[in-house]
Amino acid sequence: MLLPFLALGVLAAAEQPRVSIGGYSPGQWTRTGRADPSAKLELLFMIKQTNVDKLEAILELVSDPRSPEYGNHLTNEEVHALIAPKPEDISAVQRFLARYGVTGVSMTPNSDIVSAVVSVEKAEEMLGAEYHNHAHPSSEHVAMRTKTFTLPGDVAAAVDVVGPTTSLPSVTKPLVYTGNNRVGADNLGVSAKKLRSLYSVGSTVGKAQGNRHAVTGFLKQHFHPVDLKMFWNLEMGGVDAKSPKVKQVGDGVTGATAGVEAELDIEYINALGANIESEFWGFSGASPDNPQNEPFLKWLQVVSNTSDQEVPLIFSTSYGEGETTTTLDTAQRTNTEFIKAGSRGISLLFASGDSGAGCSAEKKFIPNWPAGSPYVTGVGGTTGVPERAVGLASGGFCNRWGRQSWQADAVSTYLSTAANIPDQKFFNQSGRAFPDIAAQATGFTVVANMIPVPGVAGTSCASPTASGVFALLNDLRLAAGKSSLGFLNPFIYQNMDKFNDITEGGNSGCDGEEGFPAAKGWDPVTGVGTPNYEKLAQAVLALP
Repeated sequence: MLLPFLALGVLAAAEQPRVSIGGYSPGQWTRTGRADPSAKLELLFMIKQTNVDKLEAILELVSDPRSPEYGNHLTNEEVHALIAPKPEDISAVQRFLARYGVTGVSMTPNSDIVSAVVSVEKAEEMLGAEYHNHAHPSSEHVAMRTKTFTLPGDVAAAVDVVGPTTSLPSVTKPLVYTGNNRVGADNLGVSAKKLRSLYSVGSTVGKAQGNRHAVTGFLKQHFHPVDLKMFWNLEMGGVDAKSPKVKQVGDGVTGATAGVEAELDIEYINALGANIESEFWGFSGASPDNPQNEPFLKWLQVVSNTSDQEVPLIFSTSYGEGETTTTLDTAQRTNTEFIKAGSRGISLLFASGDSGAGCSAEKKFIPNWPAGSPYVTGVGGTTGVPERAVGLASGGFCNRWGRQSWQADAVSTYLSTAANIPDQKFFNQSGRAFPDIAAQATGFTVVANMIPVPGVAGTSCASPTASGVFALLNDLRLAAGKSSLGFLNPFIYQNMDKFNDITEGGNSGCDGEEGFPAAKGWDPVTGVGTPNYEKLAQAVLALP
């Protein structure tokens, strides 16, 4: 909930010299013309938080199964008390908004985000900016962004991010293969029953009180409950669970036509994580009562301000693009929000992407974001039975974030022993390696607008599938009076033998060349492998 915030009593002061801020990187977005001056923007001022390094240290302790602090997650109140912004930074933003006569300003309960709806004309005046409309080939969404903007020195020092400004939304859509575009006949025909068998879930359903999982939807993606019910009737015979009633959160949850992405996510997280409270968190980026904003940051803002009793314990997200599409400042603030969630015991899983190893104009591999964040679990893709790595699945090594301690041994083994690894000139060997795990990513049937759509593919299939399995693992722990799993990666790499190791296949690279091959142990296409629920169930129950 946003609390009304009044600028009464804020003393006027001369504006400090301005600081220019850039970082614009459009990726696949194309500028299409100047934004309408009367159009509305919701400006978010994400105020710097304190003690983030201390919170990160806590995250490491509560997430490491070898630590005596494992599972001792912080409450939301404890998180916010630790990292609360400095009062003088809040005041700097207040003075700035008051100076420009901005009204209707709101502040989150934890005081880390100040927001206000203003016209493009007012935003350009305040920020020294020039907003343009941007279009994306994979989305109907139109984003208003600027190449550069400026802030007074005290305001620039007080905030991590002001958005929407230079950072464009991340967009990805599932690949729907039909006709001549099929990736192979053996990749068609994945069903909920087959997935449950493949990952040793069987007829298991959730039983614990207070367990809930969620999927996210952005840029006008939403689902229809009638589609989920139809999917349930078609796919879930033999499973003792009714079609779930999904709670919807956010502004982007309604519309005339359902999106295949949203339907895919909500149908398959429930197919695997059956009988667990389910939620759809949708943020459009634009709606009649919520103007242009940064939907990804809005989602994290709501997570941060949702109580421990109400927040889902697992989120599956199937959105992302190349690492440099998001500005570094935005990525760093997003990482902080991920750390906050993990320290509360929330698991965040992200599809790794559908562009193979990626290829830049400089003929170097392109790591994906946010799946490559050190504070989330990246989910790669497999195909067929026996499973093999699927060529479309993104994975590799980040340029912005270094290799993490919990994956160091597994990644070093891959680099020193795997055959046919691409030349070192293509990737950063010392970077955070992703994905961490994988699941099936081809041949899914999705019900959208009351029509079964076969042959859907992409790691968008894999993330909700894996998330449903981990939701069941959370269920076991909660039923036993234990904590949720929270940030998963330290547990994953300490229990590699509890996953189905994928050793065949690989992803695509540059100019038609091969990317990374699958190999024994961890690899940059399937991580440590696909989940084996029975083995993982024993492991999670053995933890404190």
